[in-house]
Amino acid sequence: MGWRVDESCGNALGAAMGLHPSIAPVLAGDGGRVFGPGPAELLERTRGTGSLHAAASEMGMAYSKAIRIIRTAEAALGYRLLERRIGGAAGGGSALTFGAELLAARYHAWRMACEASAADLFARHFSRIGCVVMASGDAVRFGSNKLLAPFAGSTVLEHTLAVLSDELLDVRVVTRSRETAAVAEGCGVAAVLHGGSFQSDTIRAGLAALPDAPACMFVPGDQPLLSAASVRALVLAQARQAESIIRLSFGGSPGSPIVFPRSCFPALAALEGDAGGSELLRTRPDLAARVMLIEAARACELTDIDTPAELEQLEQFA
Repeated sequence: MGWRVDESCGNALGAAMGLHPSIAPVLAGDGGRVFGPGPAELLERTRGTGSLHAAASEMGMAYSKAIRIIRTAEAALGYRLLERRIGGAAGGGSALTFGAELLAARYHAWRMACEASAADLFARHFSRIGCVVMASGDAVRFGSNKLLAPFAGSTVLEHTLAVLSDELLDVRVVTRSRETAAVAEGCGVAAVLHGGSFQSDTIRAGLAALPDAPACMFVPGDQPLLSAASVRALVLAQARQAESIIRLSFGGSPGSPIVFPRSCFPALAALEGDAGGSELLRTRPDLAARVMLIEAARACELTDIDTPAELEQLEQFA
């Protein structure tokens, strides 16, 4: 499946910053709502005051409405929630039946569980996804640190980082080079230094630095013409298909970046040697079947740099 990159994808995450989930679970029957936060509070206040009338008054509710709520719930549940107490020193009132006490306790426990699950799901779906910038290569063919090579007025790495929005992505530059780390931090991006020799080591170090990420985008540091529109499209695709593996492509040919859901992290962390995400997909047909392609606007977005000649050629498209 391929999508054409659309500049109008935008950043919808910013509107959610500072928000939190708020849910009010209800029990419903064929006739509609039976029990929820309002009736639960009414029972709780009745227990505390010993009076349905007093409970309704505390809630700013008409007594007639309180009676209607209780009777509706009783009709649906098939048992009484309140029993009347007549006379006595307190002048009578209402008490919760055993069934009401059990209902209230079960509802409270269920509501707390729903709120905890909602918080977890909110974090999964509204948090920034992780982003590991792969910046640990030896650059043998280039002859020097290609990420620090001049490119269109800055460096290769700075061009790559410029399109990785920190509103959408929690970015880590994973590298063995202190100079590369310094450039990343100068751009306001956290760097992770490690001593591993292989691509799999870079992946493990990146995932370890993003333990709570709901998904992770892996971006080659030497892909300076990657566009912000493509990054947004990848993020949007991940939000729509959270368990898919999202890859940037051109002309139907897959490339990088690749976005893996959290469920793939153990398989990624288990890679060995100079193997990365592409190798994982080659050896795992079950994961390859989950790949969704996002079509880039230009082929050069997917081009990485291996030699000075390739750098010079690619700069013509900057």
